[in-house]
Amino acid sequence: MGNFRCCYKLVLWVAIAYLMAFPPLTETRMEESMEPHPTSTEKPETEAPRIELKMGKCFHMSREHCPTEQRCKRVDPVSVFCCDVDSFRLREALAITMTQNTTNLHVLNATIKELDVSQSTFRRLTSMSLTDGNIGKIVGQFPKYSSIACLNISNNNLSSITPQPPGQRPFAYLFTLSILDASANNLTEFPLSLVQSNRKIHVDLSGNNYLPCKHFQKTMEANNGSLLQFLNHENTYCALDLQFNWFQNVQIVQIDHLQVQKDLNKSCQDIKPANINCTCTTSLELVVHREATYVVAVDCSQRGLTQLPTGLPNNTVKLNVSYNKITSLQEIADDTSYDHLQWLIADHNDIGSIVELEGSKFIDNFRLFSITHNTLRSIHPYVLSNRLETAGATMLIAENHIHCDCNTEKVVKPWLLEHNTALLDYKDLWCDNNMGPVVDLKEFQVCHTPRDWTDYIYYIIGLEALVLALLISKVSYDYWVFKTAGYLPWPANKMPRLPCDWLCE
Repeated sequence: MGNFRCCYKLVLWVAIAYLMAFPPLTETRMEESMEPHPTSTEKPETEAPRIELKMGKCFHMSREHCPTEQRCKRVDPVSVFCCDVDSFRLREALAITMTQNTTNLHVLNATIKELDVSQSTFRRLTSMSLTDGNIGKIVGQFPKYSSIACLNISNNNLSSITPQPPGQRPFAYLFTLSILDASANNLTEFPLSLVQSNRKIHVDLSGNNYLPCKHFQKTMEANNGSLLQFLNHENTYCALDLQFNWFQNVQIVQIDHLQVQKDLNKSCQDIKPANINCTCTTSLELVVHREATYVVAVDCSQRGLTQLPTGLPNNTVKLNVSYNKITSLQEIADDTSYDHLQWLIADHNDIGSIVELEGSKFIDNFRLFSITHNTLRSIHPYVLSNRLETAGATMLIAENHIHCDCNTEKVVKPWLLEHNTALLDYKDLWCDNNMGPVVDLKEFQVCHTPRDWTDYIYYIIGLEALVLALLISKVSYDYWVFKTAGYLPWPANKMPRLPCDWLCE
């Protein structure tokens, strides 16, 4: 009896040790039992077509390799290719063709209203492609510990890859994801969750022209933004929101524009005086027969400046320094960073003269020069005439009160009227001392000279003419009396005889 117990315990311990060393593969057998087993008369499969694996592309096959009898087929032991399926047929076909060894999946022309990426079927995949179909939206979240390294959802008419509810992030658990191809869709949201990882990811978002540029900008400015590389970036565009006062517009720009903007933001911080926090924006200038270039607009308005800023970014063509306390424009002539300036808005300052601009590149090339609501005391036409006589130049000078004199009426007033197409607000340039607009100035108001004897010359000439007329009349009368009566009138008779009287006898 004792020997029997010892043998029983020995067998029991051996069985336990065997089970611990070789656990039963229940899941594997169940999955394998779902696979169709070929009969002994079935011919061996032909060699599978060559699989394309390129940078930025997941496992991908062309339509000519679509299965003819079934919706899906295994093209090699680890790859499955499906064509022309809907949600139900895809689920049904994958249940038959996919095994635990399947790591590559390509679905061509799938019509799916809601793509649920939380299915456990996708957990073992390393390459997942759903291309050239019509997918309504993505729902769910990829399972934890998913192995997907390459995800291709291109050309599916997707408008969003952010699932509902918004709190979910479909790519949160894709810790091995290195390539995402979401090109040729209608996306309006950027997958910002990709930026929140410390791994290097290649993303292709070309063909989605209405992705917000601010999302790309946020990605580039992130500390790990260098880890996110954009494939096909020369064909990747985004929507840039523009606002002009009350008017809003959207401009489609290449994402290279954002890199230029990022570099510009750094140079914008170098504008002097320091810490004035000017705003810098870029735009692409297109000129016929010239290469397109990026130009810069700088906004330093309402910064409490007492002088013009210096050290502007390269290719600065626009500058707004309105609502400051600037008194001089000398920096425009002295600082080379103003060489490309074409638009200057300097309204509501304390600028008293523009004579400093004589000879500067700005005064010869400006398109807009606005200096309204300043303290100009005089206008110098010779500084501006050459530019205003050419097309494309506009100047605004309203609400300045200049000193008016006779020169203003003789020179400045005709100059304003002559260039009224370039000086749009010429009627609002005022004279000081409540004399009204310069264009309404009258000569008698300002042209006064001190009187001298020359002012009476006309009176003297008139008096001489009158005396001469009286003398001629008197002589004529005396001659008539003498001829008719034979004697001279009393005044002439009493006059003393002169040596020349014999000529008349």
